Amino acid sequence: MSRAGLISLVLLLFFNASSQAAAITVTDDAGNNVHLSAPAKRVVALAPHAVEMIYRVGAGESLVGVIAGSDYPAEAQSLPRVGSYRGIALEAILAREPQLVIAWGSGSPQTVIERLRSLDIPVYVSEPRRLLDVAASLRDLGRLTGHQVQGNAAALAFRQRLAELEQSLETSPRVFYQLGENPLTTLADGHIVTQVIRHCGGQPLFAESPVLVPQIGRESLIAARPDVILAASANDGWKSDWQRWAILPAVQHQRLHTLEPDWISRPGPRLVEAVEQVCEALDPQ
Repeated sequence: MSRAGLISLVLLLFFNASSQAAAITVTDDAGNNVHLSAPAKRVVALAPHAVEMIYRVGAGESLVGVIAGSDYPAEAQSLPRVGSYRGIALEAILAREPQLVIAWGSGSPQTVIERLRSLDIPVYVSEPRRLLDVAASLRDLGRLTGHQVQGNAAALAFRQRLAELEQSLETSPRVFYQLGENPLTTLADGHIVTQVIRHCGGQPLFAESPVLVPQIGRESLIAARPDVILAASANDGWKSDWQRWAILPAVQHQRLHTLEPDWISRPGPRLVEAVEQVCEALDPQ
């Protein structure tokens, strides 16, 4: 083989190897394999927690479209909107020419996800159900956007913070998480909030309910006798309605605690801040 031919062969092998190295495959929270031939440079995120994750792994510049309500970090507030919780416009997503769409498993319309896939647009479904799922998503999104080092670092930091916050209490308090006020609702197993309560040494009440968001009657709550009541709210106004429930240990001992709504409701990198809040609330000391 001539020298020129040898050089050509070496270059061909090099570029083939580079192309293969650039290809990325991860498994999303729905169990689907997501394949990219190269890191995505144009990303549309259909959930605020996904937006936070993308910024956390250092790929904020790749975001070209987000859903209404994506307000953190501050830079996200100026990004183009492609819809809201009331509806997502497929045309608005396509107009952003995304190379990757991050959908919310329980919040994004399945018809939109299926249509995007039919158009060969990769979709990563984000639906963290366990605390460590957040770390896994940070790792995956770092890889998918070409920020593997930052993604791995963010995932490691999240896991380490969780390990530091985990607590085991001498007596596990019975914890009622108030989701809705009228009617009174909570969250059952299968939702990450119950995992937060357990991580902090608490016993989440009504976790065994067959539905994810059970409605709770007065008699059931009295029988459950919560030691602690938690609610996500912008202020403490919700606590006043509980004073008529003086029969409950949580009210008797004034163990009603307000959580930062965005921290506890978004399964993103700031969830560890909610874990810290809950752990402090459950620790009798």
